[in-house]
Amino acid sequence: MATDLKLTANHDLSITGGDIDLATEGTEVAQSVKIRLLFVEGEWVLDYTQGVPWIDVIFSMQYSTAYKELTLRDVINTTDGIRNLKEFFFETDPNNRGATVSFTAETDFADIIVEVKQ
Repeated sequence: MATDLKLTANHDLSITGGDIDLATEGTEVAQSVKIRLLFVEGEWVLDYTQGVPWIDVIFSMQYSTAYKELTLRDVINTTDGIRNLKEFFFETDPNNRGATVSFTAETDFADIIVEVKQ
């Protein structure tokens, strides 16, 4: 069973009664894929190739929407615990310079619904 430190909606450690909460099973998988989608390529000084190419690909006008969706789907599908991507939605918001990725996926534990805004 996968276990990780549980994060709040603001990405802080979740603490209850002075103890750090743990994310397990489907919650851990959902949290893991969310972290991977928010991780910007080039952000980690030890390996600049890790992360989603938000700047160079997703927010670029050079690439088709299909290619951008394929890139994001690949991040989701290669996350440990994800078995199958059931639904996928991707939308950019040029006025606010942002994007929304939402999906439903089958995991080793249960179906998860995740929404990430970048």
